[in-house]
Amino acid sequence: MPWLEENLMTVIILAVVAWMVWGRIVQPKLLGIKKITADKYKGFKDEPHTLVDVRSIGEWRGGRASNAIHIPLDEVRSRMTRIPKDKPVVLICASGMRSGMAATMLAKAGYSSVYNFSGGMGSWCAAKLPTKS
Repeated sequence: MPWLEENLMTVIILAVVAWMVWGRIVQPKLLGIKKITADKYKGFKDEPHTLVDVRSIGEWRGGRASNAIHIPLDEVRSRMTRIPKDKPVVLICASGMRSGMAATMLAKAGYSSVYNFSGGMGSWCAAKLPTKS
């Protein structure tokens, strides 16, 4: 046990890093969640799908993708039935973090075609995709 006592902080740091890698990279891939960039979305946007914005109400009111529905991240579990399962779902937030969490929730709930929009609304606006305020 002396080794563990001497290296406890290193073990804790490695455990936290492993947990973060699992949650951000490994688990989404195992669940079949795909990333979609603004450029790829431009070719995808005319296909039937549901775009879900998981940002807060204040962020939503400040400007949004014109074809998005709004379900804040903390309401995704309770309002999941509003999201059709029969077509792809694209999730978007400000940066891709919250939409990644929402994508994981949907994939675990049985949604089979789930996309996380890379770069969030910043990438959406930079690509000049349609918005409204």
